[in-house]
Amino acid sequence: MAGAAAATKVPKQVTKSPSMALSYLVSVASLLTGASVVHNVFKPDLTIPDVSSKGIEVADTSNTTN
Repeated sequence: MAGAAAATKVPKQVTKSPSMALSYLVSVASLLTGASVVHNVFKPDLTIPDVSSKGIEVADTSNTTN
């Protein structure tokens, strides 16, 4: 009878897809790697331009009357 019980045992099904946590980790790592490569190729200019030196008039709102 022990042989009959072993014959009806269903084997564990093997999944070929990675777990959700591993997929998330790989996608975030890929995103950060791609951003690093792009920023090393195209260096961003993060300087703030001086508005007054461009000849643009800035409206003075400190002396407004209601």
